[in-house]
Amino acid sequence: MFTPKKTIPSLAVAMLALTGCGGDGNTGTGGSGASGGSGGSGGSDGNGLAAALQAFCMKAVECFPGYTLQDCVNYYNSQIAMYDVTPACEAAATSYFNCGAALSCAELDMYNNSCDDEFDAIFNVCMPLM
Repeated sequence: MFTPKKTIPSLAVAMLALTGCGGDGNTGTGGSGASGGSGGSGGSDGNGLAAALQAFCMKAVECFPGYTLQDCVNYYNSQIAMYDVTPACEAAATSYFNCGAALSCAELDMYNNSCDDEFDAIFNVCMPLM
């Protein structure tokens, strides 16, 4: 099972599942637990977030042999489902995943790294669904 050092709060799973990220055959019609009702209050179609997560997970798979792209995508999708993915929340998550995708493997393996500000921003703008 994919077990990253930092976990994204359960915020964008709804958006990622809606976009079918990870090559699981879904093309925006929903995935596990995604029916559109938890997708937040509008904004984009989630393609930027899905692409950022895909890039981040490709980097994670490169850095940590034994994990698969699908393991990573599934892990983060399961974390995101419990958050209201507003445009600000989506932007914060996208920023974090883009930042993480650009890290070296050594830095990605660190608990604290140069993406800490982006990670913290997620907690500031993404509100749990009640």
